[in-house]
Amino acid sequence: MMQFVESRCKNDDIFIIKKFKKDGSIDSEVINRVSHILLQNGIVVLPVDSQYEIVGMSNSIVEQKIRNLIKSRSKKFVRLIASFKMLESLATVSKLQYDFLHRIWPGEVTVIVPQRQNADKEIALRYPKTKFVHEIIERTGLPLIAVNIMYITRGSAQQQNIILDFQKKVEAIVIIEELCKRHPRPTLINIANGKLKIIRVGKVSSEEIQSYFYLGSSDEEI
Repeated sequence: MMQFVESRCKNDDIFIIKKFKKDGSIDSEVINRVSHILLQNGIVVLPVDSQYEIVGMSNSIVEQKIRNLIKSRSKKFVRLIASFKMLESLATVSKLQYDFLHRIWPGEVTVIVPQRQNADKEIALRYPKTKFVHEIIERTGLPLIAVNIMYITRGSAQQQNIILDFQKKVEAIVIIEELCKRHPRPTLINIANGKLKIIRVGKVSSEEIQSYFYLGSSDEEI
């Protein structure tokens, strides 16, 4: 089911997987290799839910590497988490916000919330539903940063384009063939000020987001 493709680039690994296992996982060989690369401050391309992302550890070295790759100094990264404990280490949220996040996560929704270290600043977080992404985050023990590959591929998610565009620019590429087609991007919302602002409607509809956000809230709270 898995094909390992030898790359001409000495430290470049490409894993091509036809589809997920029934439980949503992939071979542990890939998990181990990708986790090791990330812990060495490498960057990888892999699918996060239905979108291919450029992923790395959340530190200044890796952030600069990704900025150089996408040729952007100002792009803000999404932090990928694999537990609500990680949420609490990065953000400060009220009980209502916490309950809301439990309703929508894990899922394809990116949420902007106040930073824990400075509540006047905001941070974008996503708790993906893909099992193998959870395993990678858990292996590294820390949240990861991610940015969509569209900054390089102009929206293409075709296997050959991903390999051609990234083979000599990142340390590893994980291809899941069943995801090599266009999908809606994650829905992007902001709840940093206690109110709900839907910035981009994507995989999850605005109606569904609103129903989860206002569930259990009184008129005074809204």
